[in-house]
Amino acid sequence: MLKNSPTRMCIACRGRFEKKSLTRLQQKEEHIVPFQGVGRSFYLCRDCINDTKKIKGLTKRFRQNEEHFVKFLKEQIENG
Repeated sequence: MLKNSPTRMCIACRGRFEKKSLTRLQQKEEHIVPFQGVGRSFYLCRDCINDTKKIKGLTKRFRQNEEHFVKFLKEQIENG
């Protein structure tokens, strides 16, 4: 990692990563959606997106249906 590269923290593992390697999301009402440019957001690293224990914790934290949340995250990784 470069010294001056922008880093952000994954909310699941609290690791610091380059911004471009993270997935940025936000909660709109009761749904998790890709960041839309306005409002608060959060980042997830790829390791946490693929970690079932972390996902289970996030589904509880954001009150999401686990099956739909996992499917949504996988789509986010595939689509960039």
